[in-house]
Amino acid sequence: MANHVLLDNISHKALKVITERGAKWGDNISCTPIYPSEFTKVQANQPIVFRKHPQSGQFEALALFGFENSENLLLDAQGSLTLNYLPLSMKRQPFLIGQQTHYNQGIPEQSLVVHIDLDSPRINLEHGEDIFLEHGGNSDYLSHIAQVLNTLHLENQALPAFFAQLLELNLIEAFTIEYQQKNADKVTVGGFYTINQQTLNTLTSEQLQTLQSSGYLQAIYMAIASLEQIPSLLNKKWAQQ
Repeated sequence: MANHVLLDNISHKALKVITERGAKWGDNISCTPIYPSEFTKVQANQPIVFRKHPQSGQFEALALFGFENSENLLLDAQGSLTLNYLPLSMKRQPFLIGQQTHYNQGIPEQSLVVHIDLDSPRINLEHGEDIFLEHGGNSDYLSHIAQVLNTLHLENQALPAFFAQLLELNLIEAFTIEYQQKNADKVTVGGFYTINQQTLNTLTSEQLQTLQSSGYLQAIYMAIASLEQIPSLLNKKWAQQ
């Protein structure tokens, strides 16, 4: 269970954060949200898939680690995780951004604040990065995390426009991942979406230019290229059976 609270330099002055990656730190996950600006770095090692968020129903992009719940096929035999690129949604842990209401001459205004998950296995009093300096100021680590959270906030705001453009051009199609286990049982993993390459190939030069000027065209090609990583991920799964 998560325990999100507003971060402050009094209650949390002694807390440290372990920044190592591995299963015991919560990295036994099958996927993590990513954003179009990250596609180029992610696609070299992981498949990029789309899905509808279970609660909101809105499209999101995911970097895929495995095919079952809590399955991360990139963990080594010791449970450690090494990634050439760590997605923002993982880098920010155990912090998240929140909103706080304050009043200016009776008018409510929203400001962004930093929350922390006190139940995260990364939180402790002995090891890792200091959150605050000895006399209460922000550590360099916390300043970096604040930048990561601000970037995530901006990316979240921009994401709906990306998928709106894909939907308008009919560029999203459902697909499934099918594989056979060593015991010969066949498994079908559904609920994923990807780029409809056939429709992409029929777009006019004007439509392509619109995607290019929006900065979306490269992300589209990176999402397509990333699907070449699915066989590699399946090979890891077979090797672990």
